[in-house]
Amino acid sequence: MNNLRNIREIYGITQDEIAKAINVNRATISNWENQEDKKASNSSLEKLSLFYGIGPEFFYEEELNDTVREMLVQNARRQKQIEKDSNGEHAKTDDFHNLFSSLTFDKAIQQYMTATKLLLATADEGSLEKLEIALKINKKMGARLESIVNIRKSENANNEETLSDLIDSLFSED
Repeated sequence: MNNLRNIREIYGITQDEIAKAINVNRATISNWENQEDKKASNSSLEKLSLFYGIGPEFFYEEELNDTVREMLVQNARRQKQIEKDSNGEHAKTDDFHNLFSSLTFDKAIQQYMTATKLLLATADEGSLEKLEIALKINKKMGARLESIVNIRKSENANNEETLSDLIDSLFSED
């Protein structure tokens, strides 16, 4: 199952726009959408998840239900309204491009640690229901991170190229 094209079209964005937003080239987006053996890496799926406002499981694993479709439509409408209200100064694709161009793993981990400490420091103010939801979110995020770590361990143990390296090799100039 591959929902990438369908999600992009529901959202109302071109391959060029999403490629710019997550810092890949348009051909990579095309490959992800059209070739079953060319799937986005976990980190790219997380970028797409952030951009569209849906879980990464909807790209390759789960069918798009009416709720997810409506979320995509609403997210796209809100973004178009923000761009209209700001006279195009806050294009989401530009904002994401700038974010991913400047964000390093080290910066992200520092921000993650700070956000986690802030969450813990304010936990007494949260309702039990919200604390339980935050715990579920933390567990799901931990499972995603563990999956990425396990893939990397396997690649290292078997001296394999990473998915990102293989994709980059398709577009490198000889």
